[in-house]
Amino acid sequence: LAAGRRVLDCFTHTGSFALNAAHGGAEYVNAVDISELAVAQARKNAQLNELDGKMDFTAANVFDLLPQLEAAHDRTYDFIVLDPPAFTKSRKTIDSAARGYKEINYRAMKLLPRGGYLATCSCSHFMDTERFRRVVSYAAQDAGVQLRQIEERQQAPDHPILWGVPETDYLKFFLFQVV
Repeated sequence: LAAGRRVLDCFTHTGSFALNAAHGGAEYVNAVDISELAVAQARKNAQLNELDGKMDFTAANVFDLLPQLEAAHDRTYDFIVLDPPAFTKSRKTIDSAARGYKEINYRAMKLLPRGGYLATCSCSHFMDTERFRRVVSYAAQDAGVQLRQIEERQQAPDHPILWGVPETDYLKFFLFQVV
């Protein structure tokens, strides 16, 4: 899906989504993380994979960057990846986490053109799949867009989900197209 697209990888950490997008033929990739150390590691990983010429790296707070891009009417990107760290590690802060997930998804949806793709994730086990779906749905309503779900995934088999142990069911991944 990244082939020929302009990709914004938010919360890139060491760059795995960004590197895969560049390797998959993306026209341009910008890997963003608040951590200078993470951005340096992503840059090094791009060099190791001979992809650094196809990518830019930005140390920025995504909660600040997305509204700035929106205010500038910057519709440069047609594929946005949101893979933040866990926004909550307790039930007490789940409402605040939901607001954070809604904010970044809303902002990303406002930036994407019709036909653009959004990959959105949550690795907070307290944010169950149904609540995450509702948060993304509310973000789409507020952004005035409709989403077509392309794919839904969970963590890889090396992180099995044990029924009866809810914290093992932690990763939610959705791929949408703005229609």
